[in-house]
Amino acid sequence: MSMQEKFCGHCATPLTRAVPAGDTHSRLMCDRCGHIVYQNPKILVACLAFWQDRVVWMRRACEPQRGSWAIPAGFMESDETPQQAAARELREETGGVVDPNQLELFLLGSLPEISEVYLAFHGPLLSPQLNRGEESLDVALFSAEEVPWKEFAYPVVQPSLQQFYIDHQSRQYGVYQATYGAGQHTFSRIGGSEEGT
Repeated sequence: MSMQEKFCGHCATPLTRAVPAGDTHSRLMCDRCGHIVYQNPKILVACLAFWQDRVVWMRRACEPQRGSWAIPAGFMESDETPQQAAARELREETGGVVDPNQLELFLLGSLPEISEVYLAFHGPLLSPQLNRGEESLDVALFSAEEVPWKEFAYPVVQPSLQQFYIDHQSRQYGVYQATYGAGQHTFSRIGGSEEGT
């Protein structure tokens, strides 16, 4: 527990753990002023940016999985829409540029064990120009046949990325949901276009 979690951020009184009235979860609470500390999931966004039949990948320069290939992704900031966050992560990690207004939802993922929500968007690059950022050892555009799956940082999401390549080839994009957990993974279609876009 961090120092912030030990004392109330409003009156500095030591916090206790209890179930607030009308709630169903145990929370850190201040007995003096009544402040309740809510710990909510973080939002992780990814950008499946493409140029023709190829998708942008980056080789991670940071842990976890340093040296492995991944799709550009990171955490959403407070002042962003999910699409703006996905576009920013792409730009920071690969130098790739997309119009956030052209990004469409591909995947809504849930990682309950680490309290994260995963949103993956897809959209066209404005140009094929890429430049690796500080968080990348390398960047590349890979077709489905070129992806280095054996060096993929997060194999648990491989089925969803393979599905994206299938959708991208037909230009008929689905919207999917997934849950990633210890030994239990689900992946299913929940909507999407029936026409090429």
